[in-house]
This record gives sequence, structure tokens and C-alpha cells, in this order.
Amino acid sequence: GGCCPGASRNRFAYNGAGQVRIRAGLPIYECNSRCRCGADCANRVVQRGICYDLCIFRTADGRGWGVRTLQRIRSHSFVMEYVGEIITSEEAERRGQVYDRQGATYLFDLDYVEDVYTVDAAHYGNISHFVNHSCDPNLQVYNVFIENLDQRLPRIALFATRAIRAGEELTFDYNMHVDPVDAESSHMDSNFGRAAAGLGGSPRTRPRVECRCGAASCRKYLF
Repeated sequence: GGCCPGASRNRFAYNGAGQVRIRAGLPIYECNSRCRCGADCANRVVQRGICYDLCIFRTADGRGWGVRTLQRIRSHSFVMEYVGEIITSEEAERRGQVYDRQGATYLFDLDYVEDVYTVDAAHYGNISHFVNHSCDPNLQVYNVFIENLDQRLPRIALFATRAIRAGEELTFDYNMHVDPVDAESSHMDSNFGRAAAGLGGSPRTRPRVECRCGAASCRKYLF
């Protein structure tokens, strides 16, 4: 029908309701400005932006700020994109040392195929800047490609792993690892380079930091 699923091996990432239906680790290729389809195409989801009412709140257990949803989110629905300034890994290393001294950093390595670029949400970003870690998260990271097909520069989209009730805090795993399901998905063995407020140190020098997510499956340490 004029859409472009060919880049994703003739398989659409979404069902008719806009819910992701491919396994975590596989890339998502959305339709773009060169496609003949319209804005209501089912293969245009992340590019439409946030569709749920979300709010920032202060946590009561010392984890700083957090994000909760004000309405129920359907399972496998797109929730938000992790947005920030795209910088080189070398610049990220330099900024990371500065952020370490300040006790906060928001660096997300774009290592889908190789570690060349990083997203820095410290100064430019959206509500994803405030999403906390959990060892049992309700959001999953996917690599998305729309106008740009450079595999070194995926867009980072967060989808619901399950139905999320109104008022529930949104979280994702800062140390997410996706088990390879095929050669392509093995690209995504993500090392999330983001540390919440108060967690200093670069990935190579950071001391062990206790995790306070409170999940029954908590790994006890964040890094």
C-alpha cells in the first residue's frame, strides 16, 4: 500500500493499534517523508510523539525526581522517546568527567552497531530525562529509524512491557541486555551510560552503586 516495510525484512513492527509486535533487540523502521502513505499510517508511531498524559514527581525514597503516567497505558504501546543532544563518544567521556564531579549525568550510548555517538540529555531533552531505573521495569528500549537510516544513529524509543495503570511510575532498566534472537538483534546488547542524580563516576571507574528500585528481582547494585 505504498509503505516501506522492506527495510525491516517485509515485516511491520506494529499492529493496527500501534502496539509493537517484534521482539526487543530487533530494529524498528518507520515510514518517512519518502513514503507515499499519510500521517495516519500504522507504521508511523514514534514520530507522532508522546500520546499519554505524563507528569514529573518527587520520589519519597531518595531516588530524586521520577515520572508517572496519569492515564492507563496499553501493553506494548509507545510511551516516549529518549531525547537529547547527540555528541561523539569522545565528547561524552569528557562531559562525563564533569558530570561526575557534579553528581549527575544523563548519557545514553548509541551502541546499536558501534559505540560512536552518545545522547546527552543533561541540557536538552524531554520528560525522559527524569525516568528512573528499575530491575523490573515497565518500559523497554527499542532502536528506531525514520528519516535517518544510519545504524550508528538510532532513535531511542521506550515502549510499555505490560499494561501500566494510571498513577504508576514509569521505569526502564539502565543496564538492559537483550538476549540475541538472530544475527541482527545481537547488535542490541545495550550498555546504558546514564546515571541518575547522585551517581558519580564513569562506567570504567564508577564504584558499585546500590540500587534502590525496590523490585523483588532487584540486583542490589545499579553499576
